[in-house]
Amino acid sequence: MAETHDETPVFSEEDDHRAVYIFNPRAGHHTSLAQEKTARPVKKRRVSSKRAWSASAADHAGAVPHAEEETKTTTTAAAAFSQLFGGKESVEAAGLRRQVFDTAWPVLDGRIKNVLREANRTTLEDVSSFIRDAEGDATRGTRIPAGFIITGPNIASQDVLFEQLSEALGKATQARFVRLRAAGAPNLKAALKKVIRDATAQVSLDGGDRDEDTEVALGRDGRKYLDYDLEGLQAFFGAQQDSSRRVVVAFEDSEAFESSLLTDLLGLFHSWQGRIQFSVLFGIATSVELFQARLLKSTARQLFGAKFDVVQADLVLDNVFKSAIAGTQATLRLGPTLLRSLLDRQRDQVAGIRVFISSIKYAYMCHFYANPLSVLLADEKSLTRQLLQPEHIQAVRTLDSFKAHVEAAVDARQLKHAQLLVEDDGYLVRQMVEQRQKKQDYLMQLLRSLHLLTSMDLVPGRFTDLYVAALAGGLDLTPTIDGIKRLGADDVPALINRLLTAIRTGSPDLDLPGWEDEAEELISSLCEIRDEIEALAEQAQEKGQQALKSKFTAQSKVLRTTVIAQKVQLSQDTAKLTDEDKAFGKAIDALVDLLTHHIYSDPVDSLFLHEAWAYDTEAPYRDVFVPRPGTTFERALTRPHAYLGCECCSKANGTLSATLPTTCILYRLYLETGSLVNVADLWSAYYALVGEDSVDGGLGEREALVQFYHGLAELRLMGFVKSSKKKADHVAKVKWLL
Repeated sequence: MAETHDETPVFSEEDDHRAVYIFNPRAGHHTSLAQEKTARPVKKRRVSSKRAWSASAADHAGAVPHAEEETKTTTTAAAAFSQLFGGKESVEAAGLRRQVFDTAWPVLDGRIKNVLREANRTTLEDVSSFIRDAEGDATRGTRIPAGFIITGPNIASQDVLFEQLSEALGKATQARFVRLRAAGAPNLKAALKKVIRDATAQVSLDGGDRDEDTEVALGRDGRKYLDYDLEGLQAFFGAQQDSSRRVVVAFEDSEAFESSLLTDLLGLFHSWQGRIQFSVLFGIATSVELFQARLLKSTARQLFGAKFDVVQADLVLDNVFKSAIAGTQATLRLGPTLLRSLLDRQRDQVAGIRVFISSIKYAYMCHFYANPLSVLLADEKSLTRQLLQPEHIQAVRTLDSFKAHVEAAVDARQLKHAQLLVEDDGYLVRQMVEQRQKKQDYLMQLLRSLHLLTSMDLVPGRFTDLYVAALAGGLDLTPTIDGIKRLGADDVPALINRLLTAIRTGSPDLDLPGWEDEAEELISSLCEIRDEIEALAEQAQEKGQQALKSKFTAQSKVLRTTVIAQKVQLSQDTAKLTDEDKAFGKAIDALVDLLTHHIYSDPVDSLFLHEAWAYDTEAPYRDVFVPRPGTTFERALTRPHAYLGCECCSKANGTLSATLPTTCILYRLYLETGSLVNVADLWSAYYALVGEDSVDGGLGEREALVQFYHGLAELRLMGFVKSSKKKADHVAKVKWLL
């Protein structure tokens, strides 16, 4: 609360001889410089965070109870989301949306981290063992231990791998881990600076690289070394009394480094191998042979290497998808349109797995922050009838799923149900509560069907594609049924055994438990079909028949040749089937009917109130993760009327006019120039268009010059021009219109 002072300070005569005085309204009088100097507060003493925390805890311990409750209420209110419905949403409802988000995302985040950790576990153990055992290997001599990690073409997705390698090698070998990228090490000096800086864990005070050669003190005697001198690193290890003196240098995108730079670095490491134990790791996208061909033979002989294969990015993406999006622990379901965009970007733009995880979290944040109906995802204890406002009921009645549900009830002649949904708020709330269980039943049926479908190994597509297709239009069993009909008598029992195993064990990736108790009828029917087919195969074998055939297999079709009037005619006929073959065909039909009855799913948008627990908005995601500022700037500069909506710009009709904003005029002149733009010529062309002698004219020279510099500064701010070192009176053109 602001302080108010009724008394106004009055200027006294004794202040007349002073050249300067300080006006201090809080003190209620004038303070001279001498008085201000003596009244200066004592410099605050810096305390550690631990001591500050203890003092804060002591203060809270001595506070009165009502003060603690007031602080807690204030913190909760500040942490809640914005109140929606035009500010009519209650604070409790907004806070509950934030609480649901804070509860839902950490669960998924933990599962994602566990998936990433498990995906690279084998590689981490193998690389750690190699680096640890290489120190005591006498056969390598002075050669440098080198690990060639085949990461595949998606280098961006392996950032997590090298982070995990840094932690694993630091624990297993007590070595200092340094990561090098081609963009951060363009030459030998920069690479050595990066190695020494990261190995010694010392960073310059300004936090960045300096152009001049700085000196650092690393030894016991305080001797200073240049920051790219490896002797300084040796002195640092001596001062730290580190007997191992081990440094692991990882070239993440090794194929992006110049061959000469790699040769110089490896040669330098080899010459220091007796004083500093260097080990190197290379992230390779192609093959070890192609990478070795880029090195000199003398450099290759200095390496003592081993090759390691990592889990490919597509497999890691599928595992993260199952855990974070399709798994039973996912509170929010992402819609098919958004999922298809996310997957296409991962495959087309070769984005890293962290970008995919950030996209999932951003979708969660958008849904819970901007959708007031996301409060319905709270548990039954938190979501009470009093928490639901009339605005929530009205919002539900405006949903497309509500309208479709009412229309379906009318078509089914359930008129009383449809009328109560529209008129009775209490009845609608009860239907909303019942829909929570229907949502769980739908998701469980979807995941179980997908798990059974993938366990049959008859569908060539990925799980991600099947999941997206199931959400968009339901499950299509046509390819699976065709594959089952073409199976032989030996393959069908194996297929049924896989289905039985899937039902009993469930799917750990999806966090889907087994449902053997709920599928007793299905299990019994599958076992009967399996036993029947095995018995038919034994009977056919006893009669000397090689294999069972059915009306669906290719062996049941024969090619008949007929000669009529010296012309050969070919026709297809059905081979004669035995009684066992006919019984086998009936068993296949029974199996297909059984699976069709139990493996099914409806589109996600066919469910009532799916807008509360499914997020399928693509626009916010595109604006954040696939931004197009260049296109936006170009459209704004060429067609300003689309943004300003003014009549003066609409008269231009795509031509150059003096009524356009200055920046738009300069941009059109900019498109007609070459790589260097003469500022004087640009000014002359601009003033000829907007000056007093122009057709539409009216601007004076001084006013036009001010607007000209303003517009040129905006072009520079948007990245279209920059200063030119070749000619002082020119600016360089940065972008060209394609």
